[in-house]
Amino acid sequence: MKCPLCGLEFKEEEGVSSCRGCPLARSCGLVRCPNCRYEVPLEPKFLKTLKKWRRTINETKRRS
Repeated sequence: MKCPLCGLEFKEEEGVSSCRGCPLARSCGLVRCPNCRYEVPLEPKFLKTLKKWRRTINETKRRS
């Protein structure tokens, strides 16, 4: 994920782990940037799949 405020790229797990103290941590649908603490909505599963697919295509083209 990439924070729209500070530009830091981080893993979703890192953002979820920074929400530990919040009582809504499991149900709010947001992750917190570990750098600036800005809350960002979770990426939908289809978007994650699309990004993974694009990375695979790009890696295949580079090898050719």
